[in-house]
Amino acid sequence: MNITFYYDYICPFCYIGSKRIQGISDELGLVINWKGIEIHPEYGPEGKKRKMTQRTEHLSQTLQEIAGEDGTDISLPGFVTNTRLCLEASEFAKTKDRFIQFHNEAYNRYFNKRENIGLLETVLDIGKSSGLDVSDLEQALTSRSMKRFIEENKKSADENIVMGVPTIYFNDFRVHGTQSTDVYKAIIKKHIMN
Repeated sequence: MNITFYYDYICPFCYIGSKRIQGISDELGLVINWKGIEIHPEYGPEGKKRKMTQRTEHLSQTLQEIAGEDGTDISLPGFVTNTRLCLEASEFAKTKDRFIQFHNEAYNRYFNKRENIGLLETVLDIGKSSGLDVSDLEQALTSRSMKRFIEENKKSADENIVMGVPTIYFNDFRVHGTQSTDVYKAIIKKHIMN
């Protein structure tokens, strides 16, 4: 059973898809290979304000409807930011068996609390809330010891023709975007459980 999930923390559809896949994984006992990639490396950690347009209002409404199917709370924070440190911290969390805790809290901070997850102090606080040793995490981030894992994730995404996130591989079957829980289960039954 091989599920690979490409994600970024500023993607609302990754947040929703991640929660759905985690629920299925818990139910079926699946193992997920999480691969974080930056979708906007050009943004600085200070973030960039998003203008409220008709398009973003429509997106927000669509997100509310999709997330409501699972009872997930989500709202667009009104800015986009660089996620490099947050993604590196998620790789560090994997080494301490705290990935899911960190992963879920990073999404919560950005989409529910509207915090800037591009800032070191926010990432460290997410780490603390996730049960990580903050000084160890800070050392890993300032030394950039996790940088190579993000670069490997990007290389893997390029090799696997990941055009955007979320992209999920169920064995060799690729799915772009967020699907319903029922669709994910049907794919798993067809491509993994057989």
